[in-house]
Amino acid sequence: MKQAHYMVWGSIGVGKTSLINALSDTTSNPARKTQMIDYRGMAIDTPGEYAERGHLRRHLQSTAATVELILVVVDATCPETRFPPHYFLMFSQPVIGIVNKIDLATDTEVQQAAQLLRQIGVVGEIFYVSAITGSGLEKVRQFLSNYLQ
Repeated sequence: MKQAHYMVWGSIGVGKTSLINALSDTTSNPARKTQMIDYRGMAIDTPGEYAERGHLRRHLQSTAATVELILVVVDATCPETRFPPHYFLMFSQPVIGIVNKIDLATDTEVQQAAQLLRQIGVVGEIFYVSAITGSGLEKVRQFLSNYLQ
């Protein structure tokens, strides 16, 4: 099995692949949709369909056992999720939250997205970013660098 250090979870369209690209200073085809669990250097990119469908979610759960850290991404403009309350409390690894697309959201939407992360069991730090503009990414990079050294 390939070795990655962190795994990025989230629903369809929250910007998981864009976030991984921005954090690693790489690009991929913007029209490319993640179709399966994708090992991308230090990160594992996951398809939103797997997160949203309970019968596929178990594949993510078993893959999560191989990483040091889980990042859960939500879209600030659409703070909703298919994860049940407290879902991420089941993992032994630390789980941090990423509120993405802050450049497109109101302050109220950003705060609602952060509250949603807490409701689904994210007890670690929450970062506020825009994977497209780069806002807030340096804090995430610094956290990952310190945590994964």
